[in-house]
Amino acid sequence: MKPFHLLFMTTLFLTACATGPADHRNYLQRRQVAEPTGYTNFQHCRGYGCKSIDTISLPSEDWHDIRTLFTPASTDAAEERERISNAIGILETKVGAIAGTDKDIHGTFYKIGTHQHDCVDESTNTTVYLSILEKDGLLAFHDIGSPNTRIPLLHYMGRWPHTTATMYEKESNAPYAVDSWFHDNGHPAEIIPLDQWKAGWKPDN
Repeated sequence: MKPFHLLFMTTLFLTACATGPADHRNYLQRRQVAEPTGYTNFQHCRGYGCKSIDTISLPSEDWHDIRTLFTPASTDAAEERERISNAIGILETKVGAIAGTDKDIHGTFYKIGTHQHDCVDESTNTTVYLSILEKDGLLAFHDIGSPNTRIPLLHYMGRWPHTTATMYEKESNAPYAVDSWFHDNGHPAEIIPLDQWKAGWKPDN
């Protein structure tokens, strides 16, 4: 492949990690992912850039485990963020066992394949999970945002664009990144202020 064509294909691949419209419903529509109605019959992305989309239904006993995380109800936004972080990890574990993504490893370039996730898959799936939590009445202190992207040079001194799911604290309207891409499948999501994430934040490990 000629260098120009290689550069073009690399750029095309990376721009798949671009941010969507402000409304998360529009973002899901753009990714051709249906807005979930609940924990049964929702869609799940894999294979880099939502190349493959599965329809997943969780057993009621699995969703009971998620509801238990939020019982009793959170007393403040910080506590709710911690519970959301853990819920994303548990959902990845349960969905991964069904979709075959249970062996997904962190990052984008360490391993490829139809059962791996890139930042588009991760941010889209997390947005779906947040939407299910919201529809089940489990989010009292946060609203869902559209995935957001940080771009090298514009936002931080990194190598590649990177996308995360987002949510907003209702009282302060403060935005937060909800990023499950940094860790292997099933790890709690990283939730940090969006401006800190934009500045190039990554976990120490």
